[in-house]
Amino acid sequence: MTFTDKDRAYRTQLYDDTVPLPTQAKVELTAQNARLVELREAYAKLDLPVVHPSRWHRPAVDNFLDLRWFRGETLFVWHYRELLPRVDELKYFVYARAVRDSDTLGLFERLEEDGAFGCFAYSYPGWGRVSRDLLQSIAEISFLERELALSDYQALRVLDIGAGYGRLAHRMTSALPNVKDYCCVDVVPEATFLSEWYLGYRQCLPPARVVRLDHLEEELQPGGFDLAVNMHSFSECPLAAIQWWVDRLSRLDVPHLLLIPNEPETLLSTETDGSRRDFAPIFASAGYELRCREPLISEPASRELIPLRDAFYLFARK
Repeated sequence: MTFTDKDRAYRTQLYDDTVPLPTQAKVELTAQNARLVELREAYAKLDLPVVHPSRWHRPAVDNFLDLRWFRGETLFVWHYRELLPRVDELKYFVYARAVRDSDTLGLFERLEEDGAFGCFAYSYPGWGRVSRDLLQSIAEISFLERELALSDYQALRVLDIGAGYGRLAHRMTSALPNVKDYCCVDVVPEATFLSEWYLGYRQCLPPARVVRLDHLEEELQPGGFDLAVNMHSFSECPLAAIQWWVDRLSRLDVPHLLLIPNEPETLLSTETDGSRRDFAPIFASAGYELRCREPLISEPASRELIPLRDAFYLFARK
């Protein structure tokens, strides 16, 4: 097999820089940004189970997160890339077709992908440009629409635990005009910093907002949310951190929780020693019952071809 220079770059570069960075990003998305320095110092002073990470530790963040290209291949997003861009173009077309089949809200026509900040995106005639960010977000919103009829809420309020750079906040506030409050929280200071910056850049503030970890108690009130979401975050946390978050959900009396774990058939934590522990009993003890479990991609052949075996776990509180 003969590889072109483009193929070699695709295999080795962790972001797609064909979409130039805005000048604002070049200046502000640096480790020396005063806001990021402030958040790092504040989070370091906290004595909470959630600030003792098993995966999102300082060396991992420093080595695998370029703040400027945060939508590329980072700890936030894994793009399922193959050796050749052509293979990924075909794979993402299968992914797009599978997601569009479940899109009852017409999100493919209303949401766009611009490929900014290093995002790997793929364009198809008559389809526009797609990415994992866009496709996963549409799949998540479509699932929630089927199960909870989100578009029927008069004033929808969402709590996003482990919100990362604000991916779903951007998409949901763009897709649903009835979102009254979309609250992003994260234990990683870089995530808090980037979600503040990115959601401001996308002009989503409000209805989106970002609450820093040391302000949770005063800014999150019981009865203030209709739904909590956690996308691949709990699977990357120790059991003690998951317990802490579920205790918060119980105190806040959040009636529904959507979870996507890293493994499709089990709910396993990641401990600091590398071991895995079942965290399903934590939900049961807090009164959260599994209402629905289904694959993110419903069609078996598409799941195998992508491959993508993520599953939705929807819990309801008794």
